[in-house]
Formats: sequence, C-alpha cells, structure tokens
Amino acid sequence: MQCIVYIPHLIPPREADEGVWQEVNAPRLKTALARAAYASDANADAEALLCEWFGVPRQQDWPLAPLLAKEDGLPASIGYWLCATPLHLETRRNALVAASTDQLPIGESESAAFAATLAGHLQSEGIALYAPAPGRWYLSSDNAPALTTTPMDVVAGRDIRAHLPTGKDSARWRRILTEMQMLLHSHPVNEVRESRGLPPINSVWLWGGGTLPPAPAKTQTPFTSVNSNDAAIRALAHHAGCRVKPLPEQCSPALLDEMTAANSTPDETHLISIESLATAMCQGDALAWTNAAHRLEALWIAPLLDALKLHRLRTLTLVSSNRHGIWRFEVRSSDRWKVWRKMPIVD
Repeated sequence: MQCIVYIPHLIPPREADEGVWQEVNAPRLKTALARAAYASDANADAEALLCEWFGVPRQQDWPLAPLLAKEDGLPASIGYWLCATPLHLETRRNALVAASTDQLPIGESESAAFAATLAGHLQSEGIALYAPAPGRWYLSSDNAPALTTTPMDVVAGRDIRAHLPTGKDSARWRRILTEMQMLLHSHPVNEVRESRGLPPINSVWLWGGGTLPPAPAKTQTPFTSVNSNDAAIRALAHHAGCRVKPLPEQCSPALLDEMTAANSTPDETHLISIESLATAMCQGDALAWTNAAHRLEALWIAPLLDALKLHRLRTLTLVSSNRHGIWRFEVRSSDRWKVWRKMPIVD
C-alpha cells in the first residue's frame, strides 16, 4: 500500500528567509527528505499537479472554478465559470500586491452586500455572480471567452500587474474587472470596514476558468481514498468518485488501520493533504511556518515513517509545491541505510 502526502510549501519559496528551513527541529523529516529518491519540476504548478492526479484535462485554464462551484451546490454543468476571489489590493513600492480573503476577515453580511452590488452591475454583461461563502465567489456566463488566467495562490502576496488575464477576450474582462474594483472602492461596507481598522475588499481575482469536465474514468484516478480539508482537492476527488474524508488532527492508529485494512491491495494509493504550512507561508509568518513544520513531524511524518519501517506502507511519497515548481520525495524503508545522502538543495 502506498501513501502520498501532499504538503504545499514544505519547500519554502526562494523569496522566503533563507534560514527558515535551518530553524526547523524536525530530524526525522529532514533525514527522510535527504535519503529519499528526489525529483523536481520547475515548470509544474499546483493546479496542474492536482488536476492531472484526478484525470482532469486542461482547458484554457485548469478548470477548477466549475468543480468548486459544483462542490458548493451551484449549477456548474451549465456554462462557463470563473473563480472571483475577493481580495485587498495595496500599493507597496510601486507594486499592487494582493492579499486574498484567506488572510482577511470578511463576514457573511459583508460578502452578501458586496455580491449584490456586483451582481446587479454584471447582469448587463450577461454574467451571473454567485457568493455561496464569504471567500468563495464565482462568475458564470453562457459562452466561454478566450481567456487565460493565473491561479490565486500564485499571485497572493505579489504584484498582480504581471498576472492579469490574457487572451483574445482579455480586454473585455480587464474592463469588467476594473468596473468591479470601482464599485468595491466606493462601497459603503468598505467605509465601515475602514472605520473598524479593517482593510477594504477592493478587488477580485479571476482564475480557474472553464466548463465542467466529464468525470474521469476510474482508471484515471490513482487514489483509493483522500483525506483533505482543501476545497479544490475535495472537489476534484468527489468529481473523480474517490472516497473523501476530512483531514484528521494527526496520523492516528485508526487512520493507519483504515488505510492498511486486511482487504487492501498492494496497488492501493491513499492521498493525505496537509495545508498548515501553506497557510503560514502565505501569511508571511516564518515563525508560524516553523511551528507548523514541528507539528508536521510529530503528528504526521513520524507515525508514517514508523508504519513504513514496519512494512505497513510500501512507499511514502512526500510532495510539495510552491510558485516555483513541484518537489517529490519517495521514501522507502530501505532508505534508512543511505547515510551518505545529503539534504537536496532547497531554492
């Protein structure tokens, strides 16, 4: 039985503090990474990795918007969909930097008021806006535009101007985006937010566009089960017909028993997705990232390495992503003898 653990931002991005990894007191994790079979792909990104895992082909974008909309109970089988993530833009050294609502408090009543204003304006463009949750807004239109977007996790904390939508229809959509920004800028809810010392919600980020893809064949989906709290992974897994459960607090004996049940086969693969390091890194909090890495070793990596040593797992693969690529570390029980290996260079 094989286990893949997906840990976004286990490998810090280049722009992070160079010493952040050295501060991590996680000897078993570091040893496992040093002795594992290692591969990286600087041309890959998280959206491509996840969609390919679950057998979802690329359209102009990796079509996460209709899958997330479907997960939220919206009529995603009809039309073209875009994620429209509400965010705060601020000027930093002549850059327009984006902070998503993952980093902002936004209430349900605030979200509903913003959405009502934007929806009324977008109606004349033949675009519907849905806001099933404060941080999850969607746009839907009958016809698919010629448009390519950049995922939210790529632009968070960065200058957005180099990542605006491109394609034959991008001029129209950039105009629509500018009009939405103007409506948000003057919105009464933002006046109240600023009076309370909260950053205004003054823009949205469009990404993940597409039409709902057909469900992949079972042979295209390698996972027997998925444990994750990530919305995109859960949406992809449900679409692919996988057994999906929330991520537990830790790798418990019960979880290992479930994965290595007597009726399981050697070819089964289980996916575990852990988002705690990504949350800390996207907030720019190096101390929180270090603490999350400590907990990762104690609650997840150590129990999984013990299971590998006892041959309850055949392989343990740790996969990390950031905006600079994908990293894979395949750990086998025999790797503990490879004492000559050093930790791969982390850039």
